[in-house]
Amino acid sequence: MNITVKAPLMQDKIIETLCSGDFEGVSFTFIEKKGMELTFSADGAGAENADAAAIAKKAIKATGYGKGLFFSVS
Repeated sequence: MNITVKAPLMQDKIIETLCSGDFEGVSFTFIEKKGMELTFSADGAGAENADAAAIAKKAIKATGYGKGLFFSVS
């Protein structure tokens, strides 16, 4: 399953955050960047049963920079 994060700022931090570990049984792998869209592959047992986009959004918001960052995940 692939997800797209749209963010004009802090793209390197978002990539680093999502690729750094396992979030609720889901791991993310960076695929490509097109403008302000970052595409990730979501893998793991949690990706099958949960909404990977919601998990990614929660992971980004849990960071120090994510609280004030304008972004969307689909």
